[in-house]
Amino acid sequence: MKMPRVIASVILKKENKILLIKEVLEDKKEHWIFPGGGVDFGETLEEAAKREIKEEIDSDVEIKELLGFKEIIRTQFDYHTIIFFFVAKPLNHDIAKLERTLDAKYFTVSEAKNLNLVDSAKWAIEEITKKGIMH
Repeated sequence: MKMPRVIASVILKKENKILLIKEVLEDKKEHWIFPGGGVDFGETLEEAAKREIKEEIDSDVEIKELLGFKEIIRTQFDYHTIIFFFVAKPLNHDIAKLERTLDAKYFTVSEAKNLNLVDSAKWAIEEITKKGIMH
C-alpha cells in the first residue's frame, strides 16, 4: 500500500526577499520551489526542515513559525505529498548551490510570481502575502 510522503519545507526570508531553488521535478521540467524534503522516521518536522536546508544550500536557519500545510496529489506522476511550510531566518547569509539544486536565489514576492513555480510554492507565496509575513 502506498502512503503520502511528509515534506518539511522552508520559506527563508532575508531583507524582504524569499529563497527559492530550482530543481527538475517528476514531470522532468525545471521548476522553482521552496527548499525542503522528506521527514525521516523519528525526526520532527522542524528538524527535517533544518536538515534539508543544510543539505540543499549548506545554511543554518532559525525556524520562526509554521505557515501551514498544503497537500499535493498528482496521480499521473505517482505523487502524493503533504508539505509543511515553515518561515525561517538564515543564521548565515551565504548560500551554496549543492549537487541536487540547479540554482538557488533570493527573490522579491513580485519577482517570484513571474517564475515557473510549483503549485505549492504559489500557495505558500499567497499565504505569506495574505498573513503580512511578506509584502
